[in-house]
Amino acid sequence: MYALIDGNSFYCSCERVFRPDLKTTAIVVLSNNDGCVVARTSEAKTLGIKMGVPYFQVRHLEKQGRLQVFSSNYELYADFSRRMMMTIASLVPAIEVYSIDECFADMTGMNNLAEHGRAIKARVMQWVGIPTCVGIAPTKTLAKFCNHLAKRYPDHFGGVVVWPDWSVKVQRRALASEPVSEIWGIGRRTAEKLNTQGIQTALDFMLADSATIRRRYGVTIERVQRELQGIPCDVLQLDIPQKKQLVRSRSFGQSVTELEDLQAAVTHHVSSAAAALRKEKTQAHILSVYILTNRFKEDEPQYNAGITVPMDDATDDTLALTSAALRGLAAIFRPGFR
Repeated sequence: MYALIDGNSFYCSCERVFRPDLKTTAIVVLSNNDGCVVARTSEAKTLGIKMGVPYFQVRHLEKQGRLQVFSSNYELYADFSRRMMMTIASLVPAIEVYSIDECFADMTGMNNLAEHGRAIKARVMQWVGIPTCVGIAPTKTLAKFCNHLAKRYPDHFGGVVVWPDWSVKVQRRALASEPVSEIWGIGRRTAEKLNTQGIQTALDFMLADSATIRRRYGVTIERVQRELQGIPCDVLQLDIPQKKQLVRSRSFGQSVTELEDLQAAVTHHVSSAAAALRKEKTQAHILSVYILTNRFKEDEPQYNAGITVPMDDATDDTLALTSAALRGLAAIFRPGFR
């Protein structure tokens, strides 16, 4: 039995921890160059703000006082994520961190699943301040589906949906209520192909002929169907694969023109990345630096550049990495740009 625990509007919720006065205010968080919306609260969705919309298209709502806008702070969000995962892990035998704001938890052998789901939700809220939704089911795909329902109908389910608590009739009604595109593992193009074959809902997909699904879409999609049927095909992944890259990036609060200011920022970012390398017991053999102007200020001169600096030896040493980064920055810096 699996649970999928997901932080609601995670980046926005992290910001609300420090601003409880914004509990019912529409909030969005912007990408690391303040270019577009990467997170939004339900209140922001009500205003019609879409995920990925450019900031300049919603700036008028901010000026009207109807929207609160935050620049992304990924170090902060990563810290909240760590605390949230540790809190969940204190209540279950094992977890698999799936992304910064969600994880799968092992619920095998536990009784009163709904009560345990509510306990997880309550403890994360009390200890971390992040609201969550919990979906519990015999497969990871169904747990993800239950989480989706819990998030979509918070007032009805109270943030927790337990698949085994429903009769087969209710389960099928739930599957019939959602399009096939809402199934975890079914991408947009696959959903479009399934639609042309008369498979419109999650229930249609679950009841489709498995041999045909495998022949047309391969074994991976067949496994998704099996999981939707309650047959486990994916277990918890407890060994976290080593990262292939680390990125540290942030927009300035105001335009920067001096090399010294860029050097200070790059030095700060390298120090943070090097600390992460040492924590993960890994090293870097290539380092890249990039800078860019604000592309939305079309009346100003535009410039963007990047450079990759190979290290003589793989290293996690802050001084060696900083030296390489500053050499790269000096090579791409051009005066006269903001």
